[in-house]
Amino acid sequence: MFFHESMVIPSLYSREEQALLERWVQKAPDYLQKDLLVDSNKVAQISLFSVQRRLPQGLSIREDGSAIVGRKRWDCAVHMRNDVIFPAHLFEINWDDSQPGLSWPETYYATYLPGYDIYVVSTSVDSADTYGYMDLALGFFHKDMTEDVALKAGSVIQSWWQYLHEAVYKPVWKEFIKPGLIDAERAVLLRDEVWNKVGNPDSVVS
Repeated sequence: MFFHESMVIPSLYSREEQALLERWVQKAPDYLQKDLLVDSNKVAQISLFSVQRRLPQGLSIREDGSAIVGRKRWDCAVHMRNDVIFPAHLFEINWDDSQPGLSWPETYYATYLPGYDIYVVSTSVDSADTYGYMDLALGFFHKDMTEDVALKAGSVIQSWWQYLHEAVYKPVWKEFIKPGLIDAERAVLLRDEVWNKVGNPDSVVS
């Protein structure tokens, strides 16, 4: 096994999660294969447990006027890791406004996983309708001395956009909503490199 042999891994991850993470790392970022989306979703849940309340929340209204929150919370198999795993918010975008008051937000995080010495880059949306899951781990990069998390995470996200653009013909996203480690200028640059220098006809909000 190429991961660090230590007590960190069994202390922070269940045996099932260890097998999951090792399997996912060996195959990521093959999100092109539908059967790997299950693993990507579970890896994202390991990474994002502590920030669940900050992720996009889809709402629907019943006939009686009551609201239903689309996102359901999940449990953590090893609660100790919540004291040592802290997802870093990268940025949030809006793909489109299909009608007034209805947007399609997507937010990105980078999470360092102790013991594996990798950063997992994940995406979260407010509905499972788009990707089949609300949270997906898109890829990873190894920790090193440079610690340029924003640069490396941006490359992973750009590869995800490239897949969406070329494989499923997804149109360019329309609006920058919220900065994190990556600001609006950098996000738009990454976007335009993917969508063939589309220019900037969109509303970009800093």
